Amino acid sequence: MTARSDLVDEELILRMAKPGPRYTSYPTAPEWSDEFGEADARAALQRASVRTEEPLSLYVHLPFCERRCLFCGCTVEITRNYDRVERYLDALDVEIGRVAELLGERRGVLQLHLGGGTPTHLDPGQLRRLYGMIASRFEVADDAEVSIEVHPHVTTHEQIDTLAELGFNRVSMGVQDLDERVQEVVHRFQTTAETEDLVAHCRTRGIGGINLDLMYGLPEQTEATFSKTIDTIARMRPDRLAVYAYAHVPWLKKTQTVLEQYAMPDPALRARLFSRGIDQLAEVGYEVIGLDHFALPSDSLHQALGNGTLHRNFMGYTTYPAAEMVSFGMSAIGDAGGSFLQNARTTKEWHELVEGGGLATVRGMRRSAEDDLRREVIQSLMCRMHLDLDEIESRFGPVDFTKEWRELEPLAEEGLCTISERRVEVLPRGRIFLRHLAMVFDAYLTKKRADGPRFSQTL
Repeated sequence: MTARSDLVDEELILRMAKPGPRYTSYPTAPEWSDEFGEADARAALQRASVRTEEPLSLYVHLPFCERRCLFCGCTVEITRNYDRVERYLDALDVEIGRVAELLGERRGVLQLHLGGGTPTHLDPGQLRRLYGMIASRFEVADDAEVSIEVHPHVTTHEQIDTLAELGFNRVSMGVQDLDERVQEVVHRFQTTAETEDLVAHCRTRGIGGINLDLMYGLPEQTEATFSKTIDTIARMRPDRLAVYAYAHVPWLKKTQTVLEQYAMPDPALRARLFSRGIDQLAEVGYEVIGLDHFALPSDSLHQALGNGTLHRNFMGYTTYPAAEMVSFGMSAIGDAGGSFLQNARTTKEWHELVEGGGLATVRGMRRSAEDDLRREVIQSLMCRMHLDLDEIESRFGPVDFTKEWRELEPLAEEGLCTISERRVEVLPRGRIFLRHLAMVFDAYLTKKRADGPRFSQTL
């Protein structure tokens, strides 16, 4: 495998960097409405219930963390109170049962993911209890992807043993950066040794799918320190890597303002960090899948890209094309019955709604036919690396993308894609800039808004 310095460079990244969505959904979350509530959610789940032969994806949000990482953009709750976690599990049990009842006989599951927060904030007994809640209501397929996000610093061998016994076959570990100074600034503490040890123990227990997350653009990062982190992580040989740009969104996450007192990488340095990271990973065998995701050729994500079965949902890239997702817990987002459904975004409100006898949905959107058309276009570009109008029209009828074709021309000139009369092909360089290609087909981006910035920088 040769280095990929020809794929991107600092100048190109700087030219292309601008705010934009990640397109884990279309339409994106800012377009959803607070007027979408419980009655809409019940109707959506009932529409989904008739597709009994189609498997579901399930997501459970576990917001608890022992301490707050200052870079974090997730919805979390800082606690060490055992009773608060137990009460949350009690309410999850109720919510899961209530939603399962609305889904009728549709119980097959092809993908299950526990996210957070830090799901391994739960002890082994609580993890068993949670899995039992799900398994008693849904039928998790033998070949399902069963995954969890973990923090190596707080995850024990006993927890990994429990997860392996329950059938978890994929683990995603947040690392971000192994440099001690960067960790100190962002309040993320984990040693290289404990990360290596947890990776090794997962493999010993037969958990073959291991993903590690890194982050560039953090305060106090330098080219030298980040390069060292990538070299160290690459020696662990995770099956997949995600190398995310730090999203500095203090208007959404007030704790991030604390980081502004430190040396924040400027746009040029951020560009160098990412382009150098791409080179280093390519040199040791990792291929760009799309956006900021990398995988070894032996990994199923790489294989799905090659055979056209890659899929994208609220969990990011996946090889399991369950078309609809049902989600549980505070702030959790689902996609069912032609609608997006988002639960209450504070634990207090979520508890009140669930314990009050209803669903926790407080926000969402029922998609239009035009939304579904553009959603499929974006999926095709981001997952299959092409857009074929014949394929699209066979499903949706005649379309007119004359305007969009013109807007793609500057991106083609940058070497991101090729355009013919009826087809767009994403070039290797374009895999890094898939958000830019997708934004051409986003009908909502031109709307003027008075509520300030909506998206982080694309790179």
